[in-house]
Amino acid sequence: MFQCLSLSQSSWPKRFKFQRRWRLMLAVAVGLGIVAPIVRPPAAEAACFFWQACARRRGQASNTRAGGKRSGRIVGGNDASVPYVISPRNAWIRNPNPSQPYTIRWNPVADAHRYTVRIWRWTFERDRPETALWETITVDDANELPFPVLVPLDPGNYYSIEVVTDTGVSSDLDEGYYESGFQLLFDEDYEDLRFQLDQLAIDSPDAALPLAAQQDVEDLALAQAGVFFLKEMYTDALDLLQVLADREIASDLVYTALGDTYSQSGLNQLAIESYGQALALAVQNTDSLSEAIICVSLADVYATLGLFEKTLQHLRQAREAYAQLDESTEVSRLDRRIEVISARLVRQR
Repeated sequence: MFQCLSLSQSSWPKRFKFQRRWRLMLAVAVGLGIVAPIVRPPAAEAACFFWQACARRRGQASNTRAGGKRSGRIVGGNDASVPYVISPRNAWIRNPNPSQPYTIRWNPVADAHRYTVRIWRWTFERDRPETALWETITVDDANELPFPVLVPLDPGNYYSIEVVTDTGVSSDLDEGYYESGFQLLFDEDYEDLRFQLDQLAIDSPDAALPLAAQQDVEDLALAQAGVFFLKEMYTDALDLLQVLADREIASDLVYTALGDTYSQSGLNQLAIESYGQALALAVQNTDSLSEAIICVSLADVYATLGLFEKTLQHLRQAREAYAQLDESTEVSRLDRRIEVISARLVRQR
């Protein structure tokens, strides 16, 4: 069930976009057991991306997860000269094994030809790395390698990946370094995770099946990624979403989901790139709902980075899209945000 699904190219008529977004929202919510059957989607809820609608569930299961400690946006992944870690990053992971492999990925640095990669266990207080559990040196300029399955990892400990270029630049120079580690799932989390994934389980259709069946496969992968996202298992979510994004034709939903996951992982530039791809598709398809959602997400990332001119640009674009949809509540919310940020920029000048 943890395996990524192999998907073929597919697309769907634009007129089904709204219904599909709501169906995905409802599938995840029902799978998590947090909503009752709903006759029709309220406009405000339908304007929310399908797993964001369930975000209040983040941090359930074991008591170490209570409160959703990673619910805020993190600054990181902004310096191209740093081999910052992409995955696993700021996430809970399952116990690595050959049947369910993970891959360590990092930002490739120009002029770097070899990398030293280490796995660190941190102190009990989580204030610094304490013990290097594993180390290897890449043999070429690749920016990924298989996660070692024999490294002793225990629930309750905090770990991190360090990547150092052959010129001595460390991933620890990343702004989000202290929030880029990972932890192992507790036993009680596995049972709940498997149950939620089983609620969404269907067999993967053959590539020769009709378009509708292929769309169902994509919907399933998105819904599974949503379960991982809510569990803060961003590495697993990214593995599923990347399969979708690697197709020649991918929907704005896929790129929006990638942007959400990168953003929560503390990878701002990758989030901006994914949201940008999603926005281009939404505008191309004249999909005002998707355009509004994506623009607000982009504005949030730019605000995290302190780039308030770009924040305003995307908030205004989102406002225009919501106005076209007659979403007066969303327009009013954006008006308040635009007013506050505009006043801040005036003071800065």
